[in-house]
Amino acid sequence: MEKFKNFFVGTNKRLRITTAFFMLAIAYFCFSFGFWGVCGLALTIALAMIYEFNRLFNPKLGLKFAWDCISIIGILSLFCANRIIWNVPNYYFSFALVGLFCSSMLANIASERKHWVLESLTPIYIGFGVMSILYAYLYSSIVALIYIFIITIATDSGAFFIGSTLGGPKLCPKISPKKTWSGSLGGILCAFAFATSFIIAVLWNMSIDNFNNVSLWGAISIVLSIISQIGDLFESWLKRLNDIKDSSNLIPGHGGFLDRFDSALFVAPVIALIIAFTKVGFLML
Repeated sequence: MEKFKNFFVGTNKRLRITTAFFMLAIAYFCFSFGFWGVCGLALTIALAMIYEFNRLFNPKLGLKFAWDCISIIGILSLFCANRIIWNVPNYYFSFALVGLFCSSMLANIASERKHWVLESLTPIYIGFGVMSILYAYLYSSIVALIYIFIITIATDSGAFFIGSTLGGPKLCPKISPKKTWSGSLGGILCAFAFATSFIIAVLWNMSIDNFNNVSLWGAISIVLSIISQIGDLFESWLKRLNDIKDSSNLIPGHGGFLDRFDSALFVAPVIALIIAFTKVGFLML
C-alpha cells in the first residue's frame, strides 16, 4: 500500500501528472479543429519520434535524420491529403513506406552501420504506426482512436499500479528490470475492464441493443493489451541496446514521445487491419 501512495508524492510524480493534463489539453485543442487538427498533431508527434529514434543510434544527427523526416512526413502528409483530394488506394502508401525501408536498409549496409537493420526501421516502426493511427481516425471514427489509447494507457497504468503494489517475479529483467508478471496481468485486466466498458458505453450511446459483439471485442482487447506490452518492451530493448534511459526529455516527467507512444505504434496497425478487412465499421463485427 505504501508503494501505491508513493505514486502521488514527489516532484517528479507531480510533474508527470501536470504534463499529462497539459498534453490532454493540447490534444483536445487539436481535435476541436477536426480533420486537419488531428493530422497536424499526428505529423508533429511523428516528427518528434523520428528525431528520437535516430538519436537512439546516433546522437549527432545527420543526413539520415533529414531524409527520414522529409520522406516519412511527406508520405504521411500525402496520406492525409488523399482522404479528401485523390482517394488513391491506401496500400500504395504502405508500399511507399516499405520501399523507403528497403532503400534505407541498403544505405545502412553500404555505410557499414552496426545496427543496420534496426536503424532502417524508422519507416515501418514510426511511419506505418502513425499511418495506422491516422487510418483508424480517417476511415472509421474518433471512437477507434480513443479505443487505441484506452488499451495502451490502461495497460501501462494497470501494469504500473498493480506491479509496483504486488511485486513478484520479473517479466523480462534483461530488458526492463522493473516490469513484473503481476504488473503484466494487471495491465491486461485493466485494459479489458476499461475497453469493454468503453465499448458498452459507445453501443449504448448509439442506441444499439445488440451487445453480442462485446465479448468478441473483450477478447480482442486482451490480445491488444499483450501487443501493447510487446511494443513497450521493444522500445525498452532499443534503449537498453544503446544504454539510454529515456528516448529524450521532450515531455517533462515522461521522457520522450517514443516512451509515450511505443505501445500505440504496435496496437494501431492491428486496429487498422481490423477496420480495413472487416469493411463494416469499428465495433460492428
